[in-house]
Amino acid sequence: MAAMDLWQPGANQLSRRALLRAAAGASTVLGPAARNLRAQAGRGETLPADWDKYADPSTEFDVRRLTNPSYASHLPTPPGRAVAHRGEFAILATDRGGSMQLQRIDMKSGHSRVLTDALTLNPGAFTLSADGRFVYYLDGAGLFSVALGSLRISQLWEAPLPMQGTSSLAPAEDGNSLWFAVNSSDGALMKLRLGSKPETTEILRHGAAILEPAPNPRRALVTWRCGDGSAWLCEQDGGNKRRLDTPAGRVLQVVWNADGQSVLYLHDPGVQGESVCIREQEVDGRTDRLVAKTSQFARFARNANASVFAGASRSKASPFASLILRITQRELTLCEHRSRDAAASAITFSPDSLRLFFQGDKEGRMAVYSIRLERLVEET
Repeated sequence: MAAMDLWQPGANQLSRRALLRAAAGASTVLGPAARNLRAQAGRGETLPADWDKYADPSTEFDVRRLTNPSYASHLPTPPGRAVAHRGEFAILATDRGGSMQLQRIDMKSGHSRVLTDALTLNPGAFTLSADGRFVYYLDGAGLFSVALGSLRISQLWEAPLPMQGTSSLAPAEDGNSLWFAVNSSDGALMKLRLGSKPETTEILRHGAAILEPAPNPRRALVTWRCGDGSAWLCEQDGGNKRRLDTPAGRVLQVVWNADGQSVLYLHDPGVQGESVCIREQEVDGRTDRLVAKTSQFARFARNANASVFAGASRSKASPFASLILRITQRELTLCEHRSRDAAASAITFSPDSLRLFFQGDKEGRMAVYSIRLERLVEET
């Protein structure tokens, strides 16, 4: 299916809602929700800063709350990308303007620009493109892109049914494809070839829900995990699918190492008294080794060169976001992650490794936070 240029912001053009209402022959009588649209922030509108800075009560490190917990805001589900290359802006899904939309938040001024006019935005399934010029997102059964410069929206693909089982989008490093899963019945691994004529291909059927598929940054491979605690990989044409031979227990998360030669994964042995660990498995030799023990991480992230890891602990006594230096395996507590469920923290580094982003709902609705790391981590 070729991309369709649907709409651009402008006073003389119909909104997406109006176009869809007209196409469906909807009544022109506006109900309460439709009348409230006039009070909502429109696409292209800029909203003032709504952030706050505070000293973490446990460590006294400065933390910036980027969004107000009186409304809901979300980072993308990893491996989706939220942050520009040098950390100058971040993309969030938020209902601050009246409905759940994507917004671009400037990390210097705090101002936010509304990017979309979605009807049923999936608040976790969006991502920056590899070059940072577009954002891809799910709206109902449609997969769309929005250009950050012009705000031109294009539909790239439409599924037969809404994709409630799709939790994440992942762009390839070369910018040529976008990976996701459709889990309405069984797990279907999907690849969207980007370009002037986008084309979506079903790569394989797995027989179980596919969670957080991620393409290899250097090789023609893709990995994912399943709800039963297993981790898998295959070639990008669907060939040579195999389960990773991991120790007894559950894989909570799987990501590629920076060089693409190995998989890093968060492993829960499921044995009382034993730590959740970051482990690494080589793709070719299949050698599996311990990278570091953690303070019961439920979610982790690597920086750009995998020299530093960040994680959100599920420990009720120590609900912290922490750093681990790979070379020393020592853990440094940064701050409270503010999430009732640490697995939902979506913790992630900026590409230059100088900021850490995470989300939490302990102050109300889900809010997004950031902490600067210049004094702790080298720029990448």
